[in-house]
Amino acid sequence: MTNVLWYSKPATSWDSHALPIGNGALGAMIFGGVPVERLQINEKSLWTGGPGSHPDHTFGNWPSPRPGALDEARRRIDLDGRLDNDEAVRLLGQPRAGYGAYQSLADLLLDFDHGGGDDVTGYRRELDIANAIARVTYRTGGVTHEREYFAGHPGNVIVARLRANASGRVTFTLRLDAAQPGAAISVSESRLTLHGALHDNALRYHAEIQVRAEGGQRVDGRRTITVTAADSAVIIVSAGTDYAAVYPHYRGEDPSGRVRHAVDVAAATPFEQLLENHRSDHRALFDRVTLDLGGAAPSALPPTDEQLAAYGTGDEPADRALEATY
Repeated sequence: MTNVLWYSKPATSWDSHALPIGNGALGAMIFGGVPVERLQINEKSLWTGGPGSHPDHTFGNWPSPRPGALDEARRRIDLDGRLDNDEAVRLLGQPRAGYGAYQSLADLLLDFDHGGGDDVTGYRRELDIANAIARVTYRTGGVTHEREYFAGHPGNVIVARLRANASGRVTFTLRLDAAQPGAAISVSESRLTLHGALHDNALRYHAEIQVRAEGGQRVDGRRTITVTAADSAVIIVSAGTDYAAVYPHYRGEDPSGRVRHAVDVAAATPFEQLLENHRSDHRALFDRVTLDLGGAAPSALPPTDEQLAAYGTGDEPADRALEATY
């Protein structure tokens, strides 16, 4: 099947293995672990730098003009083929403040009560790019477990559904590993809240995670939520910062109100409706273009990493299917 990336084992690294979902503002990297699932969560405006980064300097306080410096830098490059970074800084100068970097928000972790050893069979981790849905399925202890993830643009939420093919077999503990120092985490009524401010520029951030379960029990810990013996569970995530594209301070309202509203609305909406809203929104864009490279794709394709390893070795239909997916 084209338009699907799939793998026969969990991810072990963020950049080369984990599968991404995102809606333009919120994103998550899905690792697909069996005993412990990891979702690395991002929010697009969580950056260091900018106003407030260094209170003793004005944002964008550049060094005094250096007439001829750019011409001299170009001359050096033409002459030597390169310009050492330290020499470029000496010639051109650099701003004394305001440069920053993108920041991770947190890792959402799910600890399951089933093992991840030799009894796990039929493991599959996939990203259906035509529908922008990530899935993890496997069988252990005689039960098939499935997880689905998407980052919906309508509503600005990340949604996960956990279920099994036997009743009362969904048991896990949800916890959050904050990426930023000084973050505060609390739990109330099956909702985990994360908030804080970046040390670098005091940018405020806020995230909320709601857990809904069908059947079983939910227990709030101080920083965790535990679901026991449920038939299924839905997890809803939203986050934001007080960044605003308004000169000169680039700050707006506290993000907690709009984040809480987003989670409230999604939590009151059936999962299937959230999924349909997301799928319709995504496919309205994705389906604008199709690509036919000729030839019928094989009915069954090996894991994507195996397809990549075998690419160019003579199986042209499989190669074309991989190219079309790319």
